[in-house]
Amino acid sequence: MTGDGPETAGGAGRRRAELVADIAAIAIPHSGPLRDRSEFRESAALNRPSILRRVAADLAPRVPREAERLVAAGWGAAVLATALSLHTGLPLSVAADPEPGAAPPVLADGDLDAGRPVALVVASTTGDAEVAARVARLEEQRAHVVAVLSLLAPERPGASGGANVPAPAPRAALLTEEELAVSTAGGRA
Repeated sequence: MTGDGPETAGGAGRRRAELVADIAAIAIPHSGPLRDRSEFRESAALNRPSILRRVAADLAPRVPREAERLVAAGWGAAVLATALSLHTGLPLSVAADPEPGAAPPVLADGDLDAGRPVALVVASTTGDAEVAARVARLEEQRAHVVAVLSLLAPERPGASGGANVPAPAPRAALLTEEELAVSTAGGRA
């Protein structure tokens, strides 16, 4: 076998570059660099089974070993959380989207046992304040949030112009905004 199979560092780098190119081609609605996180259409990227499987496989190692359940933060995160659940074998619960101005609701599906560690899966555009509110609500339900997972890393501090909210749990992501800031003019690599 040559040195660029999927098990080699070069193969892994090429595999990641291909995933980034596929996501950028689908999830950025224009031709050119990603200029603003609001342009990123996560649901479009995760609508493709081939991409969703690759994202779940690559994000799964970021789920802490101690996590005993995944919790999707609303229906926008449910697709990614479901793929992660299938990949990792962890059970899944979904916290329904809150009504405007309301606190995040109790879980729509699934039980939480007191003190059990969970990983919260959020949409990439979920801000720190909403993440903190969801974590607080889960902890009121006696869950212990050990990580927050998303496809795209949270924005750089101060990028949204709002007050920075301390991270309630370590946030892990598969991609950074800078990785997606590539030209999609040529389509897929």
